[in-house]
Amino acid sequence: MKSIILLFSFVVVALFANEPLISKKKASLSVALPLLKSIDKDAIIVGEGLIDVYAFIDPVCPRSREFVSMIIENDKMRERYRYHFFFYELGRFHSQGMIAKIYSEKDPLSIMKKVMIEEENISALTSFSSKITKKIENISEIAMKLDINKRPYLFVVKPEKGSE
Repeated sequence: MKSIILLFSFVVVALFANEPLISKKKASLSVALPLLKSIDKDAIIVGEGLIDVYAFIDPVCPRSREFVSMIIENDKMRERYRYHFFFYELGRFHSQGMIAKIYSEKDPLSIMKKVMIEEENISALTSFSSKITKKIENISEIAMKLDINKRPYLFVVKPEKGSE
């Protein structure tokens, strides 16, 4: 019986050893917004709406893919919201090379759609420029400060009264 309990304990520890501890508390918008604005130049923007949605996504994550597909395929969502997409790797997907591939393209939105919606078999980069590395690091740094632990991870910013 002790060996079964010990084995069960090892299995539980092994399952959760690589998963980050998930904080239930989301950063307040007053803290998050200046940080998000600092990396906005690195965002892929979709939509023309008055409400900004800052979304951290992983190009390989099935939930992120569903989220992006829903937005791209829905005119009303793009009319109402302006999505600022930031690619941030979920460790278990090992997607940094694909993130670099998307950011290195002249038209990152087009390649994002091919990867995430059309699920084309596109080769990830194995090496990339210091400019792309810096972009990925800047986004990762902000994501860590905001304790972003899942994808997609969203911040919704409504326009201030009087600016509508």
